[in-house]
Parts: sequence; C-alpha cells; structure tokens
Amino acid sequence: MAATRVLIAGAGDVGLTLAGVLDAAGLEVTTLNRSGRAFSGVRALAADLTDTDALRSAFDGLPDFAVVVLTTAPDDRTEDAYRAAYVDGPAALLRALGTHPARAVLTSTTGVYGDDDGRWITASSPATPTVPTATIVLEGEAALASQVPTSIIRAAGIYGPGRTYLVDRVRRGGIVTSPVGAAHWTNRIHRDDLVAALAIAAIHPSPPAVAIAVDNEPTPLAMIAEWLAAELDVTLPTDPSPDTRASGKRCRNSELKDMGWEPAYPTFREGYRSVLATL
Repeated sequence: MAATRVLIAGAGDVGLTLAGVLDAAGLEVTTLNRSGRAFSGVRALAADLTDTDALRSAFDGLPDFAVVVLTTAPDDRTEDAYRAAYVDGPAALLRALGTHPARAVLTSTTGVYGDDDGRWITASSPATPTVPTATIVLEGEAALASQVPTSIIRAAGIYGPGRTYLVDRVRRGGIVTSPVGAAHWTNRIHRDDLVAALAIAAIHPSPPAVAIAVDNEPTPLAMIAEWLAAELDVTLPTDPSPDTRASGKRCRNSELKDMGWEPAYPTFREGYRSVLATL
C-alpha cells in the first residue's frame, strides 16, 4: 500500500514527533488536535476529535487519507475520558471522513491484557482487562477494527523527553524497595521507539493486526529504581518484608521485530541515560 497521505489524529507529543518522522520520509502528513499545534512544515488542523461537525469542517476540501494514525490519549483517568479517546473519538472521525482510509493504526495499551502474576505476554495472548478503563480501550479497538483494517500497537509505559515521572519519584525517595521476595515486573517503551513502531505500522505493506510496543527487557520495578538511585546518588527506603508472589507481566515485542523494527533504546538503561542527560 502506498501510504502517501497520512492523518495523525490526536497529535500530542507522540503524534507530532511521528509527523516529523513521516514528513522526513516524504509522506504528505496532516495533524489533528484541539489546539492546532503542529510539527513545523506539516499541515495542521484544529478540532475536537469527538465533534463530527467540527471535523467535517476541518476536512472540507482536503483529499482522502490513505492512512489514519490515532495517537489519542485520555484527558484524565475517568471512564468518560477513556470512552472519548478510544470509542467516541475514532467513531466521530470515521463519520467525518466519509471515505474510510485504507488503514488505521491505533495507539493502545498493554493494560488490556490485565495479567498480574509475572507471566509472559505476547500480542496473541488473550486480552482480559481487569479495570473498567482497559475494558473501554478494548471496546474501542474492536469498534475501529470492525470498520477499517487496523493495526493496533499496544504500548507499555511511555517515557522519554519530558516524561520523568519515575525519575522524579526516585529522586524524592518515593519508591520503597525490598531486598528479598518476588519481583513486580514492568515494561516500558521510549517515546522515540514507539514513534518508530507507529511509523513502520503506517507504511508497512502488511502490518500485524496487533503488536506490542515494549523494549527488549521486562524488568522488576525495584531494579530500575535502584539503578536510577545510583545514577542520581540518592538512597531509597527499603522494606525487609518480602513480596510473596510475582506481579505485573512480561511483554514480548516479536511482531514489531518481524517488521524490521529495532528499539534505539533496547533496555531501560540506555533510555534513562538519555533522559538523565537532559536534566
């Protein structure tokens, strides 16, 4: 498929970074968000993703898009915000476009898997959400895929430029580690690696229906916290009581690698070094 015209809807940090990557690759890129904020040199549209009439006005006179990439994120953690981002917004967008794109790429979350016992997860693992917001995300995935051929990119925790939540927690001693006991497994993806994954899914001739965007090394949270504490020269509080069972999950990125994707930040070490270098 010749993905010459691409719409990036819900273009925040990830979407605008993606716009720069696709523009540099020679694609005709348009971004859409509420503010009209844009990547330099790229056509920018301003509209609320849930407002069909405003979207129709924004699209008036534009050629059809071959690919739509949705990089929307909820405004907060409420169920209404998740429904607007993952269900109502994409539905309104398709109504406003009139002619459906040949492909959609949806930025989703590994939270739809819901597993919390340390097991390994692949893109084909059953999605069994355990919280209402993840159930809504899964509903949105299915609704979009029922109307447009869709590649769903389920991302783990995103970090990178301006995303220093874990660093800030460690710096203020907000993580308690335990020297013994079972691991709490975590997964993450650097923003730039997520952008690269979305770019490949947008232009690949046959992307998978579902892929997981994570780095190469699922890691216990305590290990990352202790590594960051050493880099920041701070001491974290410890709890001598052991965790009795493993928690979290360990995700694999096989489908992305099958498309030729390789993370620039293969583990948390490379990624957080790049973050710390900017602080």
